[in-house]
Amino acid sequence: MYSPYVILNRTGLELDIRSKVMFGAAKSAAGLATFHGAPDAKEIYKPTPFMFSFPTDDHKNRALLKLSGSQWSKHVSFEAIGSATDITLQTDAGRAEMHCGLTVEEGEGKYKMTKVVTLTPRFVVKNKIGQALEIREPGSSDVFTLESGELHPLRFLKQTSGQQLCLCFPGVNNTWSNPFNIANVGSVHVKLAKAGESQKLIRVEILMESATIFVHISLESKHWPFSMRNESDTEFLFWQANPNIEEDEEDHGTGWKPIRYRLPPRSIMPYAWDYPAAKNKNMIISALKKERQVKLQEIGNLIPMKLPLQLNSTRQKVIDLNVVAEGPTQTLILSNWRPKKSLYKQSHSNQASSTKTSFEVKEQDSDVNLSAELRFAGIGLSLINKSLKELVYLTFRDIDLTYKDTKLYQMVSTEIKWIQIDNQLYGGIFPLIFYPSVVPKTGKEMAAHPIFKAAITHVKDDSYGVLYIKYFTFLMQQMTIEIDEDFIFALLDFTKFPTAEECEGRLCEDALDIPEPKQEHSGTDLYFELLHLQPMQFDLSFVRTERINAEDTSSSSNNPLMFIVNVLTMSIGNVNDAPIKYNALLLENARVSMGALVSAVRSHYVQESLRQVHIVLGSADFLGNPVGLFNNISSGVADIFYEPYQGLVMTDRPQDLGIGIAKGASSFVKKSIFGFSDSMAKFTGSISKGLAAASMDKEFQDQRRMTRARNRPKHALYGITTGGSALATSIASGIGGLARHPIEGAEKEGALGFVKGLGKGVLGFATKPAIGAFDLASNLAEGVRNTTTVFDDDGLERVRMPRFVGQDGIVKPYSQREALGQFWLKTLDNGKCFHEDYIAHLELASGTSHATAASSRTQSPASNANPPRLVMLTYTGILLVQTKKLNSEWDVSLKDIQTISKERTGISIVLKGGTNGPFIPITDETSRNWFYKQVAVAVNSYNEKWNAKG
Repeated sequence: MYSPYVILNRTGLELDIRSKVMFGAAKSAAGLATFHGAPDAKEIYKPTPFMFSFPTDDHKNRALLKLSGSQWSKHVSFEAIGSATDITLQTDAGRAEMHCGLTVEEGEGKYKMTKVVTLTPRFVVKNKIGQALEIREPGSSDVFTLESGELHPLRFLKQTSGQQLCLCFPGVNNTWSNPFNIANVGSVHVKLAKAGESQKLIRVEILMESATIFVHISLESKHWPFSMRNESDTEFLFWQANPNIEEDEEDHGTGWKPIRYRLPPRSIMPYAWDYPAAKNKNMIISALKKERQVKLQEIGNLIPMKLPLQLNSTRQKVIDLNVVAEGPTQTLILSNWRPKKSLYKQSHSNQASSTKTSFEVKEQDSDVNLSAELRFAGIGLSLINKSLKELVYLTFRDIDLTYKDTKLYQMVSTEIKWIQIDNQLYGGIFPLIFYPSVVPKTGKEMAAHPIFKAAITHVKDDSYGVLYIKYFTFLMQQMTIEIDEDFIFALLDFTKFPTAEECEGRLCEDALDIPEPKQEHSGTDLYFELLHLQPMQFDLSFVRTERINAEDTSSSSNNPLMFIVNVLTMSIGNVNDAPIKYNALLLENARVSMGALVSAVRSHYVQESLRQVHIVLGSADFLGNPVGLFNNISSGVADIFYEPYQGLVMTDRPQDLGIGIAKGASSFVKKSIFGFSDSMAKFTGSISKGLAAASMDKEFQDQRRMTRARNRPKHALYGITTGGSALATSIASGIGGLARHPIEGAEKEGALGFVKGLGKGVLGFATKPAIGAFDLASNLAEGVRNTTTVFDDDGLERVRMPRFVGQDGIVKPYSQREALGQFWLKTLDNGKCFHEDYIAHLELASGTSHATAASSRTQSPASNANPPRLVMLTYTGILLVQTKKLNSEWDVSLKDIQTISKERTGISIVLKGGTNGPFIPITDETSRNWFYKQVAVAVNSYNEKWNAKG
């Protein structure tokens, strides 16, 4: 007996919950309708979990939440284990909104059947500057004073697309700071001053713990984020570019006046952004009425700046621009241009022009000093579990490791032409677990489109103060994942680390206070001129099955794979070929520590995985907006999708890597991977789609669309089952809509809504069964069309049969003969001997079909037409098997045998009671002796077990 859900309220406000089942109105939860969380005081209260359950067991059930002072939320799902989402609730007045963080986790240990749902404030501000501080939203008159060390949740915020705050020291004459974003993870600096005192620099650390975003405000006493160093003999002015326009836009009289700073020759000035909330942060420098826009995040040598020619001067001034990292500070160095030391040279075509940039990169020494290449034709990796069964066999073909060293760069790349993972467990639904969805047809095509490729180019010049990575790319082609529940638990059992004792587990922590986030330890910063994680797509198929090879005995507390298990087994039903897509991630001019980068990328892909899975399920309506994980570490972030098969952009010249990729990324266009070539499928599909729109039921339309996307029939059988399921769902939705739509309409609009809902229900009752019928025809047509290709010769198969490991537990070199014998035994008579342990087998000469000793000595020539046979030996008996049909002609158990003896033409068996048993004709003496020894092994093992029982 267990509670399906346990609600932990950490918001500090009263919480009310209602359940909303698929067909029915919202109802108050059983038990306490309203319950309290931890108060704002610093006292720690013992948690009082609230047990919750829906009236029906359906993943489409939703809950409604309400906090003190708010309206009821939109429908919320408690099914997405591992998710951390943002729930928005409108205030009673409707002018503001409350943000609430919601996390769903699995209970630990014995509570693993329960989903623990935790509600926390979405934004929490902590004052760490050592004195009182005032905070407010931009343009708001609601001011809150934060005492030193106080932790304050932001409850009500304005209805805007981005959440921002302003800071101010208490006092009438003190001015407010410019706003900064609080939903972008990372650090930002804000300039703040008291009246009559010098300006202070405030450091704002934005950290995320589960679904809560912590805003830590502290005094920056060491390093400013930027520094302007003028080593030239020319005075400069600099200011932040207009934050109200896009990067490539021109300012056409917006009336914005910048804050200008004077930078005399031979001077240094620290700097932080005047407008930290600006989306595109660029700096404008000016000298002699010539302006230039500079990205301070872009470390390295920039194109020199040519100043206008002065009347009293015969020589035109050129200023060299260089951005370097000096600890956490990035410094823009302005110096007189030295042609011999610069990476740039003046272009001859534009040399006469004084207003346009006329520089080009010098031809660098691209000669390779050292080149090393290591190639493997293939690597196979066999994983064997503690039950002495081969779990998977991993195949990697045509592996190429390359290292190149030039005067300026070091490049390392890895390329794998083929990756395949086979399921070696008998009884599995899918023989292949992981393989390419798009199979290259030729060797030339495979060379141009490897399955996996990663490359990194490192700049050897260490004067920039960071580990300078010019270009990093990672590519994985579109892959298919086909797994069943039994394999998942077998894999989970394989990866479970031994522990001293199983933990009892706990339902929740001992306190309801909001946990503090763990601070990231800063290390050596990495700088990526371009970080390119190319798009990925996985076509997922998952089937719920009975457990054959493993038991469900694991807990998420001691195995990280349990997270994936829960998402698949507790949140997903059977799916077929569901597309899970990950956009390409491009970061330009990103400076970040390795730990912070790994954490951000991991969070990005984990949340994207959950989002994609629930999009496939048609239940993505509750997922909140993602947090900005990369905005504060990169000058440019692109998140796009293009076909992974077209995504390989590489070159052997390290100095060319990354050129043009960032500019061209935005030109990629999404391409649909769906489409029917069969006209019948197109016709019936279009009709059912039109009828679905006519039903005026958005929930039904979304459900139908997602079901079709995740269950594309591969052959006629799938077409019948999928179409039949669609027909049944449509009819049920049509009947249920007659009652559901009027109730929903009455809840929203009263009597008028009831009438509207009644009309919608009647319309759906008439159209939805027809939609189901057309969906059945469409799926059947597509399945029949695909049946013609499902058995093609080009179809992928296992690389090899599962390995045989004897009962002695010794893993020997792979034997094709023993693997084949084990395969015959497991599949014999439709799995009759599935649980038997194989010892040996021997193929018999053609024509040996006679079972008794007497008849075997009087064979006729006609018997040569008999199909080939073999004798199979297990630890429990001996069988004679037809190899073509894989069925047994006779089966003798060891417990029924009295004696086994060798004869001149074979091996005779005498049953208990003296009855003659089957005769095994083995004319070859060597084969006869070998098989007789194997029989002795089986008999000795049987006798040992019998004596142990006795």
